[in-house]
Amino acid sequence: MAEAKRICLIDDERDFTELAGTLLGFQGYAVTTYNDSQEGLAAVQGASFDAVVVDIMMPKMDGISVMRSLRQTGHEKGPLFALSAKRLSDEERKFLLTNNIHFVQKPFEPRRLVELIREALAR
Repeated sequence: MAEAKRICLIDDERDFTELAGTLLGFQGYAVTTYNDSQEGLAAVQGASFDAVVVDIMMPKMDGISVMRSLRQTGHEKGPLFALSAKRLSDEERKFLLTNNIHFVQKPFEPRRLVELIREALAR
């Protein structure tokens, strides 16, 4: 039996990480959640995840900074997913496009995130 794919969810909204983590867990993924962007970044830099989901609007360190750090240091080569309820600036949109980061506009159906992760990991 294959080992479960590891997913890291970083979002300051605890309700979201609990719901999305549960849904992904039911799909057979091993999910680790962080409600603090800096803790999540440190975790991803110190471990191996198959995919990382990051909210863009977070206190302390925004999600763009988290993903920029991951891409620049080469710590995360797997699929990255950016989530946000805000309208992205041209600079943010360009960063996501040039770094092959999937963008999901909030609000969305959590099952949609499960589908997107499944598709990305199947490639």
